[in-house]
Amino acid sequence: MFKKISSVGIILLFLFSLSCSLLPWVKDPNNIYDWSSNFKEDVTYYYKVTTYISAINYTTSYNYQWKIVDVTDKTDKKVYNINDDGQTRFLVVDKDENLIFYGKDEYFSGFSEDEVLLEAPVTIDNSWIYKSETRKVSSIDTTAEVTAGTYSDVVKVKIIEDDYYGYLYWSVSKGLIYKYIEYTNGNYTKLELIDVNE
Repeated sequence: MFKKISSVGIILLFLFSLSCSLLPWVKDPNNIYDWSSNFKEDVTYYYKVTTYISAINYTTSYNYQWKIVDVTDKTDKKVYNINDDGQTRFLVVDKDENLIFYGKDEYFSGFSEDEVLLEAPVTIDNSWIYKSETRKVSSIDTTAEVTAGTYSDVVKVKIIEDDYYGYLYWSVSKGLIYKYIEYTNGNYTKLELIDVNE
């Protein structure tokens, strides 16, 4: 009996060690590729941005879209050329830097124009700096419901700064689906994925 249990245990341990190839739903926290969406060309993402100004009790919103124009799979990164409502931008999954960023160029500069959306290791409380913010992973594989649908593969990132706080939701299957920033004066900005044209 003990021999049978230990054999099963060894087999399970072996399968777990090969989880990337045999168990594709198990993500490696140290491999940023496991946390990136495989965006496809000609897919358009539609977002709604809502802004609230507390001093005058005024809410405004507008819709915008970004379309994936080109996908390039290099040895050290995946580069997605984006038409962001008429502007050319890049969403890059950078294997060398071990992060996912959004910016004006496909090369990570480390400066504030590159917004780091997610950085490995993708583990609870892992943190990084973007501008004057501290961004920290607060939950993994959580479920989030937005207008575009319900996603159960979401990494929730907390955003902390002296004058505001917030969070963003990164879906492994869809990318950025939600972002919320609230300022100390009561103002807030919210971005939400409302539709995807695949």
